[in-house]
Amino acid sequence: MSRLRAPLGLVACILAAPLLVGAGPLPSPGTPTAGNPAQAILDTDRAFAAKAQEVGVGAAFQAFAADEVTLLNRPQAKVNRAALVTLFPAGLELEWAPEDASVSADGTLGYSWGKARSRLKRPDGTVVERPPVRYVTIWRRATKDAPWRFIFDGGTVDPEWEAAQPKAQ
Repeated sequence: MSRLRAPLGLVACILAAPLLVGAGPLPSPGTPTAGNPAQAILDTDRAFAAKAQEVGVGAAFQAFAADEVTLLNRPQAKVNRAALVTLFPAGLELEWAPEDASVSADGTLGYSWGKARSRLKRPDGTVVERPPVRYVTIWRRATKDAPWRFIFDGGTVDPEWEAAQPKAQ
C-alpha cells in the first residue's frame, strides 16, 4: 500500500461530505447500536475481512465489490469486479477491522474506515511485513434493502505508527 498523504485525506473529505449533509447527528465512533444505520456497514466490512481470511484477498474483494471499483493504491485505479480475483499477489495476507462508519440520509451511500495490516509470504518462505495502514472504503447499494457493495477503497500508512518510527538524522 502506498504512502499517500494529503491526496487520501482530501479524497476522503470530498467523498464523505455528501454523506453528512442532512444525515443528522453522527453516533459516537466505535459505539454502534441497533438503531444506528452505520451498523450494517460495520457488519459488512467485518464480514468482508473474515471472507479474506477464509478464501483469500482477491476472492473476498470480488465477493464484496460493485461491478466496477476504484482502488486508490493501484497503478490502474479503476478495476472491473471480474479482475479482482487475480489482482492481488499469491501469498498476500491482509487483515483489517473497521473502527467507524457513516451512512447517507437516504441509506444508499456510506463509508467505513479502520486499520489494516498486510504481509506477503514469498515462495522461498520469507515474509515481508508491511507498515500498518489506515483505510477508507466507500460503500453503495441500489436501495435501502439491497446489499452493500464497495465502490472505492484505499489507504495510507497509519500516522500513529509512522510518528513512532525513529527519525532520520
